[in-house]
Amino acid sequence: MFNIDIITLIAFLGAFQGLAFAAIFWLKNKNISNKVFSLLLLATSIRIAKNIFVHLRELNPDMFTWIEFWRTSVYIGLTHQFAIGPLFYLYYLSKLQQKFKWRATYLWHFLPYGLLLVISPFLQWSFWANGGLWFSYLSILFYYLLTFRVFYKEKEPIDRATSNWLKSLLLVAFLLMLAYSPALFKYLGYIGGAFLYTIAILTIGYIMLTNKGSIAFFRTKYETSSLSSRTAKEIRKRLEIYMQTQQPFIDPELTLQTLAQQLSVHPHHLSRVINQELKMSFTDYINSFRLEVSAKRLRDPNFDHLKISALAYESGFNSVPTFNTLFKKVYKMTPSEYRNR
Repeated sequence: MFNIDIITLIAFLGAFQGLAFAAIFWLKNKNISNKVFSLLLLATSIRIAKNIFVHLRELNPDMFTWIEFWRTSVYIGLTHQFAIGPLFYLYYLSKLQQKFKWRATYLWHFLPYGLLLVISPFLQWSFWANGGLWFSYLSILFYYLLTFRVFYKEKEPIDRATSNWLKSLLLVAFLLMLAYSPALFKYLGYIGGAFLYTIAILTIGYIMLTNKGSIAFFRTKYETSSLSSRTAKEIRKRLEIYMQTQQPFIDPELTLQTLAQQLSVHPHHLSRVINQELKMSFTDYINSFRLEVSAKRLRDPNFDHLKISALAYESGFNSVPTFNTLFKKVYKMTPSEYRNR
């Protein structure tokens, strides 16, 4: 007789729903961000399904007689841990970088996963027991910390809804890692983390049903915008003239809303023009003018009496270290070296 408890059944339904959501995100809008998130759900669901499979075998030891098939399935499930970390990291890059594009170099992140997937049918448990399993956990931890750093240190301006979603996803990922850590695994067993994954999947489903098309991570950024191509070009022209003649970037407190008010345009329309027409974030666009003015003054002997910090503040920067970092990134030398040359 086949035995299954309620927790295992719920975990199984969660893994199945994860696979269904993976298909939905793959088909919805078809942007690169949704594609990566779909693959992340797929890899994680396969990994979770492996634990459910092992737990079912413990409940029904006499019904799983295909030992080799069972072992191969387990090893393939473990192999997907090497895909979860890179996909998690790349998903955040796709949400945080407005100019994100898929690069062939990203495939290097999946080299261990690809190799293990090919040889998994020929592996023995000794490989996983003597370091393979630990290495897979370290891989996830490494990419989690890398993602955490990118989100809090290097992200470009994003809307609040997307920021809240990515913060929530960081928390969910942390709880799942904690559930599978050696400290808690002996108490939660194979099914504890799978049950927690089900809760996470149900949460995603609730957000999808209650927010539908308005949800930030489920739609393209400007799909609801009514801005025509002609109007966008007019706003761009007005913006460029205004930036050259009035130099609003000198104000270190300048915001997108303030600049939009000065131009008498909607902030959402101005953001779209800067992001899509000029291919820059608002911060990068404003700082480009500040850097241009500061470089011009560094070349002008009439400003030799001013310190570098004074030039930075007069150009609109409110932080000298930020000015130095951005200046060196653009001009490949420090402001002092630039002035001396």
